[in-house]
Amino acid sequence: MEVRCSKIYGYNLGIKLIRGAYMLEERYLATQNKYESPVWDSIDETHKCYNTNMQLVIENMTENDMILVASHNVESVDLAKKKSESFPD
Repeated sequence: MEVRCSKIYGYNLGIKLIRGAYMLEERYLATQNKYESPVWDSIDETHKCYNTNMQLVIENMTENDMILVASHNVESVDLAKKKSESFPD
């Protein structure tokens, strides 16, 4: 939604994708406060969600946009490199 709105209204969009940094704490808080956990149940679901959203951002970038992918996940970094190879220098 935010990507679409930034295109429609012409503003610069900043996105910070986070992959499971606080999974244990979020699950604990959800249990204590009796609400559904906001994090994925497995690391594979977490990786899939992160990579899907990263691809969405990259695929909607323009020539004036910039991206920094700071991840220890090799698959995500490789995917970002592959997706960004089509950008002009």
